[in-house]
Amino acid sequence: MNVRFLEAFVWVAKLGSFKAAAEKMHTTQAGISSRIATLEEQFGVRLFDREHRGVLLTYHGTELLPYAERMLELQARMVAAMGQTDAFSGMLRIGVIETVAHTWLPDLFSRFAEKYPNATLELVSDITPRLRDDLLRGTLDCAILSEEITPGFIDNRRIANLAMRWATSPSLALKFPSRSLLSFADIAEQPIISFNRESSVYRNIAQNAGGCANLRVSYFSSLGAMIDLARTGFGTALLPLAVIQQDLRQGKLVVLDVDPVPIALPLVASMRLEPASPLAEALITMAQAACEQFIATCRDDVLAP
Repeated sequence: MNVRFLEAFVWVAKLGSFKAAAEKMHTTQAGISSRIATLEEQFGVRLFDREHRGVLLTYHGTELLPYAERMLELQARMVAAMGQTDAFSGMLRIGVIETVAHTWLPDLFSRFAEKYPNATLELVSDITPRLRDDLLRGTLDCAILSEEITPGFIDNRRIANLAMRWATSPSLALKFPSRSLLSFADIAEQPIISFNRESSVYRNIAQNAGGCANLRVSYFSSLGAMIDLARTGFGTALLPLAVIQQDLRQGKLVVLDVDPVPIALPLVASMRLEPASPLAEALITMAQAACEQFIATCRDDVLAP
């Protein structure tokens, strides 16, 4: 039995479309249809119900899916056991939060491409809640996000805790009280730039917002936009210190000393256990090393205690 035919079957099952599976496997829709037809002929059963809105697994298709996934996993592990990393191929779908995309992700991908030259990567950069949902749905193989995912078929590995600090433009900083240590109430006198309402960063802000009658919070899903707005004096942003090192050195942003100190931002690498992906495991292991090297190049206070 041709493993590529099983791979086509798994992709159609996951994506619900022959066309989408063809795009994933860099082939034609007719080629995918031919592979599925061959499998159906070999097994003597229908694997999919073709409908005008897509395709659905039949009873037999549902029964076959976990076996097909395990065979693909076994093939990948067999290749790895033989030390043939050049033979690793296929698409690895990874999601990351923007904090990672703006810091050590290029180094991670360079390491991965060097060791696994025949594998390809599909990247999604988004907020943690959406990445979590994509991973649970199976449209991602692994993700690097800011919270652990609780279902038992997900493996979570803590990579780092990044220090978070209140940052703003030098001009807006002059509007705060002159004392060295500010309170959250002081910060709340000026507009606040925050990640979206579903983020752990916003929850950090909300926990301290009680009694702040003039609180004005603007929400963004783009880390780059938040940094740009903070530079212009639009407001004060709670940002990962690792991301704004260059802005601090160039004087485009300043860090404010605020009590209480913001909670650190965890970086968590999560991957699906069913089906397991040796490529995802390899990338997550490299992610740990890439993150540690990045932190080592930054100031000592980038890594929160």
